[in-house]
Amino acid sequence: MKDIKKGISIILLGCALLGTPVVSNAGFGMGPGNGTGPVMNIYDGTPVTVSGIVTSLGTQGQGMSIDTGTEVVTIYGIGPMRYWAMLDIARPQIGESVEVQGYQVTFSDGTSKIIATTINVNGSEIQLRDPDSGAPLWRSGFMGRGRNR
Repeated sequence: MKDIKKGISIILLGCALLGTPVVSNAGFGMGPGNGTGPVMNIYDGTPVTVSGIVTSLGTQGQGMSIDTGTEVVTIYGIGPMRYWAMLDIARPQIGESVEVQGYQVTFSDGTSKIIATTINVNGSEIQLRDPDSGAPLWRSGFMGRGRNR
């Protein structure tokens, strides 16, 4: 009886371990991260330029707020800290002046967000998206192509 219980425990442990890669890879899809589905081409959105002072920096996925002088606009998709570190450029900080080029994209649930494609901060223009596909440069083979001076 102990051998049967031990065998079942080993089988259950094996099943649990086989399921782990599926769970640990969650979040690396093409979607915007809010369950609204994939964004295949942000360039289908409306081009926008937002200039102003950074007023807040949310945690990952929460966006960066910019005071334009007439309104506060939230920008998404500025990339992870590791991308900025790889470029050896500091991410925008609260109080800094920035200019963001991006696209306003409407999702399947009717909400819209401005997704950044480039940011000009501290005299450097940082490219965030592949100019052809709109894919984030910090994903897969795009690392290192982000700095345009």
